[in-house]
Amino acid sequence: MASWSADPRISAVAVALAPYAWQDLTERMLARRVLAAADSYRVVRLIDSVPGAAVGELGPVEPTENGDVRVDVLVGALEHRRWRGYAVERLCADLLAALDAWQAGRDSFDAGVRGLSDDR
Repeated sequence: MASWSADPRISAVAVALAPYAWQDLTERMLARRVLAAADSYRVVRLIDSVPGAAVGELGPVEPTENGDVRVDVLVGALEHRRWRGYAVERLCADLLAALDAWQAGRDSFDAGVRGLSDDR
């Protein structure tokens, strides 16, 4: 298995947090900024996969909306941790792993519901 440091999303999210005093952010604002950076990374990768398409200079991204259900997922992952003492790469790796686990669970649930519907 590849080390978490091999995941390019981690570096992209860490770089996006760099301009901010991320240790001073609330858990909710940190989650919103991490999600915005992760979403931006996904969009850039998608555009880069299109032949002939190019991504121009990216400015700072706005935090994800507070009502995004994923914000609560990441806030939950931060609870009861001394995350302010983590290296930014470690923090990003942990949060992206929590997000991946939540998404996998959600996908599995959705597939199960579709399977039940197909059985009818």
